[in-house]
Amino acid sequence: MAGTRTANGQRANGSNSNGGKSNKFKNAAGAAGAAAGGFVGAMGQSVVPPLNITFNRTQNIGAGGGGGGGKFALPEPVFDGTDDIRAYCNHVRALMISCAIELAMASKILEARLAQVPPRPDESAATARIRAKRVAWKLKRASDGVTAAAKGAVGAYGAFTREYAHLINPRPQQGATTRPFKF
Repeated sequence: MAGTRTANGQRANGSNSNGGKSNKFKNAAGAAGAAAGGFVGAMGQSVVPPLNITFNRTQNIGAGGGGGGGKFALPEPVFDGTDDIRAYCNHVRALMISCAIELAMASKILEARLAQVPPRPDESAATARIRAKRVAWKLKRASDGVTAAAKGAVGAYGAFTREYAHLINPRPQQGATTRPFKF
């Protein structure tokens, strides 16, 4: 057990890897940071209220059947009636819109991140920003494609209602005229 180490480099019995001595510089830096943070927090508290941000992200990862090995976000297409077709098209539209927004934001974030990379010795800062824009442009194109898929889902339901309107809302049949023919 003496040779066993945990993920942070400590021995399993609780002692540090440096023979039980604490790291003076690490503790001093932590104390200085805590003191500075307390000072800044006390000064800033009267000006700006504290802000806590929490991100909750749900991922559907499962062992699905088929060749992909993953779980699809779209339901299985069962088109037994008008409501099934409308629900499927709405689900596709909603999923594609959220994907388009995520891809567009990822494109902007990637562009901003790549723009911070120092330029090559033989190029200007403007050229480096153009290179970043060219790379991020590919994600923007993916966002545009997903937006087109959302439009296509809306168009599919529109075409369905147009082409099969006679089955969805049948017109009432007009009866024969009740007025007899007179000379």
